[in-house]
Amino acid sequence: MKKHIFPTLAVAFLLLGFLAVGPAHGADTIKIATFDPLSGPFKYIGDSYNWGMKFHIREWNEKEGGLFGKKIEVIPFDSQLKPDVAVRLATKAILEQKVQVIGTGTGSHIAKALAQVGRKYKTIVVSYGAEASSLTGPGCNPYFFRISLNTAQHSGALAAYFEDKPQVKKIGIICQDYNFGHEAAEDFKKALKKFRPDIQIVAEIYHPLMTKDFAPYITKLNDSGAQWVFTGNWGPDLGLLIKQGKNLGLKAKLACYFLEDGIQLMDVQDAAVGFITADFMSINTPTPEQESMNRRYHAIWREIVTSDNDIFQWPGTVVGKNYHIRMLFEAAKKVGKWDTKAIIKAWEGMRYHGINGEVYMRAEDHQIQTPITVVRIVPKEQNKWDPRYPGGKVETVIPIEKTTIPLEETGCTRKAGEF
Repeated sequence: MKKHIFPTLAVAFLLLGFLAVGPAHGADTIKIATFDPLSGPFKYIGDSYNWGMKFHIREWNEKEGGLFGKKIEVIPFDSQLKPDVAVRLATKAILEQKVQVIGTGTGSHIAKALAQVGRKYKTIVVSYGAEASSLTGPGCNPYFFRISLNTAQHSGALAAYFEDKPQVKKIGIICQDYNFGHEAAEDFKKALKKFRPDIQIVAEIYHPLMTKDFAPYITKLNDSGAQWVFTGNWGPDLGLLIKQGKNLGLKAKLACYFLEDGIQLMDVQDAAVGFITADFMSINTPTPEQESMNRRYHAIWREIVTSDNDIFQWPGTVVGKNYHIRMLFEAAKKVGKWDTKAIIKAWEGMRYHGINGEVYMRAEDHQIQTPITVVRIVPKEQNKWDPRYPGGKVETVIPIEKTTIPLEETGCTRKAGEF
């Protein structure tokens, strides 16, 4: 029996060695784990982000054959909008399922937690929707990238809209009471000082997530004399604010982050007409690239969308935010293999013809820089894609020179290429 000991041990050590130094992320696919609410009142937002990711990855796989001969796949997780849940699931996905990328669309508290998971396990984290400026400001880290707007850009575009409107003298603010809502409001106030320092902020209100009764806040806004009200609200907190505002006689118009959203507009209908909203682009008055994407998405949406609601047959702005995940794939393609640090360096400073023109990824803070479209909500008869709900008309496009926040003002002290 002794003559078999050494061969057996040798085989055992070879097997252990293969397990230890074999492919770090699985042999067959490049895996992206996504973390968004897939249950509860914000479920449709999480679903929409995942449908968008699946659409863009499907297109990339079909056109490019994946990466390094491997298909890219999306593995969705329900964050439940709870940071501890997201951290636990992301850690498990990295260690057990060997995912290469962590993605998240909402909210900023989830992205903040996942950014630290990425740093700990040296895994790229991409946010395509969480907007708190601090994520790429004081909290910037080499493993975290944002391909959506941040609050400084988003609020700045809405503030810039009022630059040539001297008749507007008083503005109120109402936002959700967590880090994103406070940062959205602070960044709006900062931008107003730059574009319209004469405007008076006459009310500043913060409310809990998933508020059911906006009546006390609407009364306060009316009493303030605000002509416009800025809000970073999203999901049901935006819809209820608009509907209750109409029913209770809100006098001001809203300047919003996330209003060009089919689910919201179907719900609020003409209560939103005349309001403005800003984002990467407008689905209703798109660039040629956006229009082409709209039609490609529409052709296959039944194969992607898991809801029976046909309102999801057109992509919406969420899918436009996902679009720039292609920048990550371009960076990986340039490197030629999955080497996390090399991919990070390849992505830094990258310029890309995006869904709304040329964008670039700033090398130091990993914040995408882009023009921003400001849209006015118009009656449903003017919605070219789905006349069941109001549409949008582009009021202006804020150029990249105005939407870019100087690095020294962000709080990020990281240098390009630094780990």
